[in-house]
Amino acid sequence: MIVDGHQDIAMAMLEDPAWDFGTPASDRHALSLPDAKRGGLGLILGTLFAPAGYWPDGTPFELAKRQLDCYDDLLKRHADDLFRIESKGDLRLCQAGGPIGLLHLMEGADPIRSPRDLERWADRGVRVVGIAWNTGNRYCGAWDDARSLTADGRRLVERMRTARVIPDVSHLKPEAFDDVLSVDDGLVVASHSNAHALQPHRRNLTDDQIRAIAARDGLVGLVLYEEFLAGKESTVDTVLDHAMHMLALVGADHVGIGSDLDGGFPPDRAPQGIDSVADLRLIGEGLRGRGVDETSVAKILGGNWMRVLQRTLPQ
Repeated sequence: MIVDGHQDIAMAMLEDPAWDFGTPASDRHALSLPDAKRGGLGLILGTLFAPAGYWPDGTPFELAKRQLDCYDDLLKRHADDLFRIESKGDLRLCQAGGPIGLLHLMEGADPIRSPRDLERWADRGVRVVGIAWNTGNRYCGAWDDARSLTADGRRLVERMRTARVIPDVSHLKPEAFDDVLSVDDGLVVASHSNAHALQPHRRNLTDDQIRAIAARDGLVGLVLYEEFLAGKESTVDTVLDHAMHMLALVGADHVGIGSDLDGGFPPDRAPQGIDSVADLRLIGEGLRGRGVDETSVAKILGGNWMRVLQRTLPQ
């Protein structure tokens, strides 16, 4: 079973209202329900992406609510194939070959108007929250901003533990990364980041950061945007290079997939050979070809995300 820890489904739906997630992916999209089923996906973290200033109409709160409405509509229209995960027991249904499970990751905490509101989002299926995207907000400064984690940001991270929500440190500048880990000693993830040692992009993680996430029993989700892999010559082998680098650093328990497909880039900006989410299985095939054992492959493809979510979901 494959778990994809970062798919921008609702974002794609709002940006292209004519697009139908229920039909096979076109050349404009890498996401679709038929492709997810064909590729063996068992669980998806569908994002809420509503940083201030990105969308021309509506506040971050309003846009995130609108995206939740998109997911609610998908769940109604495709009830035989999709369901929202609410408990640990629902994870077992995914593992047993049931419908594809859906949870939510908030990419940038802008829609959370106060740390006190976090529980309301968790009740709607938001189980992972990235404190900031590329732009700063009330909780954290951006890369071109002198602020790191603010006082409200510290309160938000503290509240995540009691609300059973996992902090996502992808997109954070190094100072903010360190601040999140200093506020709380629990589990963290980087939902969609690669290895800085192989591609020195600011969105990628240093070896020390990867080790710090692993020390918290978290994971790093391999992201399939070519700019974070190696540039325009990226292939499935490039993805495998990043995976093998992380395996050498921290072992198989701390690597997963966070494809970020349709995350503001078309399929032709994904690695050559990956045209849709159906092709995520190629990562597993490639790891086997490089001598990675079957138990480790299963962890990377989905087992590690399942372990992380098992720790945070209610009974």
